[in-house]
Amino acid sequence: MADAQGPVYRGQQITLSTVAAIMTFFGVVAMCLRIAGRYLVVRKLGADDWLMLAGTIMTCIYLFEILYGIKFGSGLHGVDLTPPDMVGILKLVYVIQLTYNTCTALIKSSIVAFYLRLGSIDSTLRRVCYGTFAFIAVLWIVSQSVAILQCLPINANWDIFTVTHKKCINTLVYFYINAGVNILLDMWILVMPIKTLTQIKRPKRDKIILMAIFGVGGLSCLAGIIRLYTIRIYTQSKDPFYDGSPINMWSMVEVNIAIVCASVPAMKPLFHKTIRERMTTGRSNGRSHLGGSQFGHQMIPLSGDDISKPGTARQKNATYSVGATGGEFSSSEENMVKKGSLAGGIEYQRDFTVEESYIHSSKVLREGSAV
Repeated sequence: MADAQGPVYRGQQITLSTVAAIMTFFGVVAMCLRIAGRYLVVRKLGADDWLMLAGTIMTCIYLFEILYGIKFGSGLHGVDLTPPDMVGILKLVYVIQLTYNTCTALIKSSIVAFYLRLGSIDSTLRRVCYGTFAFIAVLWIVSQSVAILQCLPINANWDIFTVTHKKCINTLVYFYINAGVNILLDMWILVMPIKTLTQIKRPKRDKIILMAIFGVGGLSCLAGIIRLYTIRIYTQSKDPFYDGSPINMWSMVEVNIAIVCASVPAMKPLFHKTIRERMTTGRSNGRSHLGGSQFGHQMIPLSGDDISKPGTARQKNATYSVGATGGEFSSSEENMVKKGSLAGGIEYQRDFTVEESYIHSSKVLREGSAV
């Protein structure tokens, strides 16, 4: 068929495969740097890291599905496809819907899990995070269920030549609602921590950088809006096999921008000389400055290698040591004699600013002692 009509135009395929591969490359690199940053500081991953890792793996699977679809002619005009090719493409379209829903759910959940670290200084944000978790879970279940059962029998989703009796939902409405809700959810997640971030005690420069990162994350929302427009073109197209490719292209842009932006805060230790030197020195002396927690490495640097509850210190031979870090990560040591060890001692209070490296907020630890 293609021979009679001239050479097949493959520009859409080239654009799709190139953009998808490049964006996934950036997403994978960002994930690797994120893991390296976590390992440098605490040598363990938090819940947000595992969720983002799962989302990155699903994104790689998504890339494989796109490239495999090109084998069947995905991105070509309908006149250049054979019936078996069309069936193969439609099978992949069916699977890709499930993959995309899972990718976005995992990435959104990872970002919300990261916000839970700020929940230690803002209980309202913590409650909002749990509510958002629940909404993401419900949205994923509903989206997957509708995608799986959008046509009955199920093989009617791809077998357009032999299945004559089928019952399908209005896919146009489904695509619009699913994409629209995801865009609104992205915007909600983007603004969730703004109030808390403006209230934490950090240098103005750090706040500006953090806000800029969230601003760049808005590009993911923009990509989602463009994706919604490509869905509109696809649903109204007379050549859906050709016009469906931009949906996947913008989907890859959307999810990988989200991965990159959400991973940037965890990369900071890799590019902060003072942190690298401090961690290297601490480990060479057999000391661990930072501890971890389920959701997020809320860390108070204490002497020894124990992982203590934030705000507490371990006693050792009637003395203990608290490592405190200042605004620019300068460190100091305060050795305090156990209260009551000296008769008639003078009790005093001293403020220590303790840095939580990943939350980038400050807390004041007050410890009474005698000298």
